[in-house]
Amino acid sequence: MGRNDFLYLQVYNDLKDRIAAGVYQEGDRLPSDQELKEEFGVSIITIRKALDILKEEDTIQRIPGVGTFVKEHSQPNGGEQCANKDKQFKTIGIVLEHISSSYGLDLLYRIDQKAEEMGYKTITRFSYYDRDKEDEEIDFLISEGIDGLIVMPCHGTYYNLKLLKLIIEEFPIVLIDKKLDGIPVPSVRTDNKQAIKDLVGYLKSQGCAKIAFVSPQIVGTSSLQERRDGFYEAASEHNMEALPECTLDFDEEIFSHPPREDNIHRVAEYLLKHRGRLDGIVCAEFSLMPPILEAARRASLELGRDVKICCVDGPMGLPYTHMKQNEIAMADKAVDLLLAQINKTCMETEIMVPAILVEG
Repeated sequence: MGRNDFLYLQVYNDLKDRIAAGVYQEGDRLPSDQELKEEFGVSIITIRKALDILKEEDTIQRIPGVGTFVKEHSQPNGGEQCANKDKQFKTIGIVLEHISSSYGLDLLYRIDQKAEEMGYKTITRFSYYDRDKEDEEIDFLISEGIDGLIVMPCHGTYYNLKLLKLIIEEFPIVLIDKKLDGIPVPSVRTDNKQAIKDLVGYLKSQGCAKIAFVSPQIVGTSSLQERRDGFYEAASEHNMEALPECTLDFDEEIFSHPPREDNIHRVAEYLLKHRGRLDGIVCAEFSLMPPILEAARRASLELGRDVKICCVDGPMGLPYTHMKQNEIAMADKAVDLLLAQINKTCMETEIMVPAILVEG
């Protein structure tokens, strides 16, 4: 046996001993391959050979682009972690980022109704765009002994380690509204790319030729990235000129309030710069409509006549064309996916639900 063979066995045995001793506990992320290479003073190949053995033994799980985790071999809702082992009802936990009249209320109501029809009660918590609070609410729901979890992840580029731990433990979980790239977890979301393509097609039918995409900073949010991709793809297909994007700050205020002055100012500058050329706007989220409407008012620009505008989501009675997400269908699919995991039946892992064009 060569020296390198001894080296990878030494690394393997050392890591296995650390796991057995609780240095790395179930669900913990191991140091990166590069960090292990530097610690042990061996090659990356040696590290990977050692990790491959641990993986074959079902001791660890490697998630591409995310990391290596110690596997959990007992369900967190199997009894010892339940707050009430003899609970009266089967329960589903829900963690939502935020809901409003423009998006989310129907989704929540229907999840609750569907769960009730299937014999489950729901416990709903909110993260309010706060990643730490998202962690806290997941911990709380698990401590309540839920049977499964539905999560609308916070905006942003990150992997929630609480969610990753549950996924590794094969705890029943479904994501709604967004997905985590590279993570094998069931998700239900709107076909965002097609929704924006439909809006661009609508603007084309209204005679628009030079259009702009208005969005919050995308920073890895899958739903926004898909909408952005759809905008440019559709603009090219319809031979329309895509003007530079207008990027606004994401408004995390949850209660009704006037639009942010910095966003109004940014839109006003954009409209002034492109006045006379811009004839259509696609807004990635309804939450950005108020600063656009206020900026247009201050600039004496009549939206709908001088510039056509459309968006994703919107409250009942919105006078502008928009894509309404099919919240009822999304809720039904999310509960079905979750129950399939709870009951250990086979089902697809990614469901895209078409949005509905509502002309204003």
